[in-house]
Amino acid sequence: MRDESMTRRMFSRLVVVLAAASALSSCAGTGTLIDPPSVSLVSVKLADVSLSRQTFLLGFDVTNPNPFPLPIQAVEYRVILDKEKFAGGATDGSFTVPARGHDDFTISVDLDMLSSAAQLSSLLRGGMREAVSYELQGSLTVDIPFTKPLPFSSTGVIDVNGIRR
Repeated sequence: MRDESMTRRMFSRLVVVLAAASALSSCAGTGTLIDPPSVSLVSVKLADVSLSRQTFLLGFDVTNPNPFPLPIQAVEYRVILDKEKFAGGATDGSFTVPARGHDDFTISVDLDMLSSAAQLSSLLRGGMREAVSYELQGSLTVDIPFTKPLPFSSTGVIDVNGIRR
């Protein structure tokens, strides 16, 4: 009888531990708890040109569909313009997107003058066309415990003045 009672207690404890582990693992996924924000490219501006590099300012808009603010810590991104890789990387961010609201942020990108960026610079300055298609992919790291980076992806058209269509 004593062994049976001890076995039941051990089984009960095992069930509690497994339930707690299951609850924690579902919180860590948060894909169902936090809707990913939408991020779009709203401007690409040539900020500086030198003999060795070009500096572009990439402007983004983030829309938060959640009923709570999203405190952004970092942004990982990849920008493709006219089907050519233009820029990518990661940067620290420190801004909060309001609940059911939006916010803008800008990233400065330095590109080597000898790479294809010279051609893209001409394209963006209106030398070839007025509009350029873009693809944007990445993720936002948020300052919410147990939350994985929130992915984003968008496509669109941006004109030489940086106006999204």
